[in-house]
Amino acid sequence: MIRKFLKDRRAASQLISLAALIPILLLIMASTVNIAVVSNMQTLVNEAAFEGARIGIKSDTPEQTAQMAVVNFGDGITGWKIGDRLIVSTSLNSDVLTVEVKYTFTLLGGQQRTVIGRSSLRIGDTP
Repeated sequence: MIRKFLKDRRAASQLISLAALIPILLLIMASTVNIAVVSNMQTLVNEAAFEGARIGIKSDTPEQTAQMAVVNFGDGITGWKIGDRLIVSTSLNSDVLTVEVKYTFTLLGGQQRTVIGRSSLRIGDTP
């Protein structure tokens, strides 16, 4: 009878240990997902800025064309419209077109994060 009581205490102890570990494991998983999302969004914004500059330098109206190219690049992504979440800035100085893209999104924990991508190309270059 005493041995049976000891076995039950060990099982309860293991259950308590598992219950204490679950929040830690969930935190690690959520952090991993958030890192992956931020990395993916940073890559997307960098590519959008480069595509906007690449297409803009081949146009007669580089700044407007670059903005349209950035918007078209992210077509289908939630919130990828110029406004609160997406800001596209273009400038043309000394035949160099600079495109800056800022995109704000929400992580798993509800935190807002903004990533920024910038690309500059000289008009006449062919990347």
